[in-house]
Amino acid sequence: MKAARLHEYGPPENLKIEDIPEPTLQTPTDVRVAVHAASINPIDWKMRSGAQRGALRVSLPFTGGLDVSGEVLEVGPGVTRFSVGDLVYGCPDWRRDGSYAEQVVLDESLLAAKPASITHLQAASLPLVGLTAWQCLLPKLTDTDNARVLIQAGSGGVGTFALQLAKHHGATVITTCSPRNNELVRSLGADEVIDYRTQNWWEEVSDIDLVLEAVGTEDRDRALTVVKKGGRVASINSGLPGNTAKYGPNCGVLATGLGLANFWLKGKLNGVDASTVVKRTRADQLEAIAKLVEEGVIKPVVDRVFPLEQIADAHVYGETGRIRGKVVIQIRA
Repeated sequence: MKAARLHEYGPPENLKIEDIPEPTLQTPTDVRVAVHAASINPIDWKMRSGAQRGALRVSLPFTGGLDVSGEVLEVGPGVTRFSVGDLVYGCPDWRRDGSYAEQVVLDESLLAAKPASITHLQAASLPLVGLTAWQCLLPKLTDTDNARVLIQAGSGGVGTFALQLAKHHGATVITTCSPRNNELVRSLGADEVIDYRTQNWWEEVSDIDLVLEAVGTEDRDRALTVVKKGGRVASINSGLPGNTAKYGPNCGVLATGLGLANFWLKGKLNGVDASTVVKRTRADQLEAIAKLVEEGVIKPVVDRVFPLEQIADAHVYGETGRIRGKVVIQIRA
């Protein structure tokens, strides 16, 4: 089968399309999936460049890809939730080869039935960002009446999902983006839009119940100043790539750990839940996301589609930081 393989950490052109053997089941609960579509996420190019290697150690050569939508080809003897021919979507485990390939093997706990009302291309855009937004916002949203929520980078992958989820739960939603994305974020549920290029968002908002921090470590600390006591700042930035570049992979992990502890402590002293969210794949949450998609609550936002042969170009485009929603990789027509 064809796969995009990484033999050496570095720039996008290090991703090479190669013919490799089809993957095999390794455990009784493994599922082999024919990949129809994958997508790219910031973690993909951070892993490819080596910026995450202090914490996420993979054996090279490696096939990336942490989102998948496809069809079940084979199931292990312990699989209870899926059968051959089922259409599924989910998140491959980074410890094994991923979905930048014509087939992938992953545990059944990392999959759910694909939403029937959308295409594989749309479904592949959802798992990682959907789970991330879900785990940042819930259960705080459901526990807070008339919540005021700030979602940074509302036009990005996590942001476009989070806006819709927050609005579904009745929150007043504030977001940051550039003017070109104003119409998009408002269509997804934003009540107030802050132009991050001309406005300091931390001077524009206050009395916030929940912040989804998606930009960087400086904004992580600023978010603590706008959240009310008892509120929550959920950050999806560990600071590891910058610390790796500055201190190397091993000391970079140490510096990152100290930074995360400092963030948590500052929150504690201010009566705020300051959490760094590392996405965990949960089948029940994937199923809940699929249900919201079927109900029309969540609409996938796909910016561009690249064929597998252009995976390097997809990474280049992703790293521009100008993606509206997600970039998707088409494996099968």
